[in-house]
Formats: sequence, C-alpha cells, structure tokens
Amino acid sequence: MPLQSPRFANVPRLQKASSNTPPVAFGETGEPVRILQQALIDLGFPLPKSTLKFGSPDGSFGSETLAGFKAMQAKHQLLPDGIVGAKTMAKLDQLLPSAGAPLPPLPASGFTHRLPVHMRSIAIPAVGEFRQLSEMQRVYAKIGIEVVMASGLSLGLAEQDQLVLTEVDGNCEWDEVSEDQELLQDLGRQQVPPNEVVVYFATIIKEKNNETLQGCASHRPGKPACIVASTAVDKTTMAHEVGHVLLTSSFVPVHTTDSNNLMCEAPVCTGNPAIFTPEQVAKIKNSPFLRKI
Repeated sequence: MPLQSPRFANVPRLQKASSNTPPVAFGETGEPVRILQQALIDLGFPLPKSTLKFGSPDGSFGSETLAGFKAMQAKHQLLPDGIVGAKTMAKLDQLLPSAGAPLPPLPASGFTHRLPVHMRSIAIPAVGEFRQLSEMQRVYAKIGIEVVMASGLSLGLAEQDQLVLTEVDGNCEWDEVSEDQELLQDLGRQQVPPNEVVVYFATIIKEKNNETLQGCASHRPGKPACIVASTAVDKTTMAHEVGHVLLTSSFVPVHTTDSNNLMCEAPVCTGNPAIFTPEQVAKIKNSPFLRKI
C-alpha cells in the first residue's frame, strides 16, 4: 500500500522502500535517510551522534541509525534487523501521520576546514594506505573537515636505513622522538610545508619496553607527523594518530572509554564511523594544521 503520511508520501525513495524495491539500509546516505532519522527522533529514539555535526540529522545511515531502527522495530513487534522496508515503513506511516517540522538544509559542501596530509611508506601495511585514508576522510567529514592527500611517496631507503627503521624504537611521547623516528621524519619531510601533517607507514613500532604499538603521534615541535605500524589491523589507525597530532599533547583525556570515539583506547574501538566529543571537535578545529574553507 502506498505511503499516506505527508512526511513520507512525496519521497520517491521511501515509497520504493515501502515495497522493498529496495529497502533503506546501513550505508545509505541522502535526504531520505535524514527524513527517516528525524522520524526516529520524533518517536523518542534520539540520535546524538548523527545530529552533532549540523544540529539536525546528517543523512548517513550509520551504526547509530541502525541501532535506533532496531530499537524502534523491537518496540513495535517488528523483526529488529535495522532494515527499513515494507513493514517498518508502514509502521512509520501509521505512527507519524502528519508532516512534521521541515528539516533545515545542510551546508552546500558540509566542509568548513581542509586538512592536507602527506603519506610516506617504507612498508606495505596490513590495512592499505588508501583504505585508511578513505576511512579517515569518512570520519573527519562528520565534523566538517575535508581530508586531502597532499602527496604520497614510497621512501627508497638505503640499506642501512632499512635496518635501522625495521623497528622504529622509542617511547611514544608527543613532543619527544627517538633517533630512529627523527631519521624517518627527516627522510620524509622534503618539500613539505612546516604546518602540514606527514603520516609514515613503518614496519614495526616498539617502545623501549618492547611493547608493540599500532601507531605513534610523537613528533618534533613545528614538524607535525605520526607513524602507523604496517602490522596495525584497525582501519582507523591513521585517523586516530592524526587526531592526536591535531589535539596536541596537552589535550585530556588522551584516550576515552567510549568505544565509538575515534580517540578510544585500542583495540576496542568500534565506531562506524568513529565519532568525536564536542570538546575534541573544538580543539581540532582550532589546530594550525587546518585550512578554513
């Protein structure tokens, strides 16, 4: 049966969802998703993460929206699969018979800042550089930051350098670097402006106590950089370490207990995409390494 509520009836995508051709599901984006998110909110299922960026639904069917629909479906004796198909649309149509308040338009581009990053590799990472870049772009876009790859380079190191850098050793403190880290960062900063971030993909990162790390944000003042271990299996490692660079060593807490937050303590981070707190957003957007758009 076609949708009747003025909130949904004039949205072709939702009419298609009401006949499962196809339903709306995790990963979809756009204005129809915004309408569904607002419907959840109006039914008493808040979406604080999905409304953080713009103050209204962001139109991204992520993990929070998925959980919201599962909860809504369970409450109304529907299969709690988080998929918005015929039965779920019919229930929404019944529960919300009026048009509701119009949604404010999103900014044209959604971006307020740009973050250039330079990528330097001395090893092939378990999670590819461009996969990590793509995930970083997805995470930072939620707070209005456009991440762009300013340059990429595979470092052709001399044999002695390869031996030294097989295990980049040194305690991971933001404002302190080991000799190995200093060597690596010197090799990769040629023609990179001093206020732009360089990400190095090394082989193994070890602290002096022999603990192995997924990444490390230590760098010399004025030369922002971080290192990602090639053994890191978390696709957000690059985004996480750059987050430390942008937040600086003075920001507390360094790591959060919220597993959805980008700056959570590995390996329990589960955000999809990861989120930030308002305090983190304010600090990051004040970073000198960003460009206002």
